[in-house]
Amino acid sequence: MLPIDDAIRTRKTVKMQVEPEMPRPTDANLRETLNELIALAGYAPFHKACDRSHRGASRVVEPWRFYVLDASACRSLIPVVTEKAERPGRIPYMLAAADALIQVTWLPNPPEEGEEPTVGGAYLPTMANQEHIAAAAAAVQTLLLAATARGLTTYWSSGGFLRSAGMFDLMGIPAEQILLGSIFIFPDDYENETWSPGGMRVRRSDADAWAEWVTVPASGA
Repeated sequence: MLPIDDAIRTRKTVKMQVEPEMPRPTDANLRETLNELIALAGYAPFHKACDRSHRGASRVVEPWRFYVLDASACRSLIPVVTEKAERPGRIPYMLAAADALIQVTWLPNPPEEGEEPTVGGAYLPTMANQEHIAAAAAAVQTLLLAATARGLTTYWSSGGFLRSAGMFDLMGIPAEQILLGSIFIFPDDYENETWSPGGMRVRRSDADAWAEWVTVPASGA
């Protein structure tokens, strides 16, 4: 297993694709490994509990939720996406290649009395909601690093058609949750498949281009 510094440096976005008509075999069994990754993601920091409206009778306070699909479930989604999506894009190709898919959502606070949603009709841009998004993103990054440390290949997608109401309903995801990302888990032999790296990786700057030390004048100066 890679040390954390090496996992951070070597983590990369890989979009593996195969023809939807000829998906990869589904014999990969990552359930135990995925459960480990998700448990580690749960150590991400979060400042506020999710709103009580999301908890029901449970005491689950995390402002994120993970919905996990194995390779077989990914393959079952291919005809649904192909038939129902106006623009399926590359989603069917990635579903045909993936060993697993994790739908990660975050839980927005509902509007209080007298308030109206102002961002996409979905949530208010409050500090609490910003913190919920940041916490869920931290959980995703923790999962990605843990996956890299174990030699797994990942792709963090915005979801495309996978974030639609129909897909939420099919996967049993409550409509009031918001998809933060569709995390594809691919096999590590991507060099033998059709794949593409993340476009931003080669554009990264050195840290001194976007970080600086701050000097505060002494009191009374």
